Amino acid sequence: MTGLNDTDVRLNDEWALTQAADGDAPLCSGLDCLYQNIILEALTQPGDLFYDPAFGWGLYEFIQSEDDDLTRLEIAQRARLGLQKREVIAPESIEVNVDFSDDVFRLRCSFRFLPEDEPRELNVVVSAVGVEVITI
Repeated sequence: MTGLNDTDVRLNDEWALTQAADGDAPLCSGLDCLYQNIILEALTQPGDLFYDPAFGWGLYEFIQSEDDDLTRLEIAQRARLGLQKREVIAPESIEVNVDFSDDVFRLRCSFRFLPEDEPRELNVVVSAVGVEVITI
């Protein structure tokens, strides 16, 4: 799991490697790196990352799920637990909502990194065919 002082390769909006003008791979660090890592964890199934089998929220399990209170609660709980395990996120700032419309679950997460005053937003769509993070 990425920490506050880590550095990683910056990914584009499709979560693929980017390339700088000089051909090198640009890097991200600090809170931007941490936010990118949270997004990647939301898109990952537990067990997919060979060196950290617990990494991932497992949202692909809800593809083509029926909408009911238990399903919404499970989706929200996975997101909440994924965010709570990050020591740099203020636990009291975590807000998670799950809506369902047009056969799509919409997961809206809001949280605040401890050194920041403004909350960050993370929006995830679980549709009939996949899981997608919508960045604003």
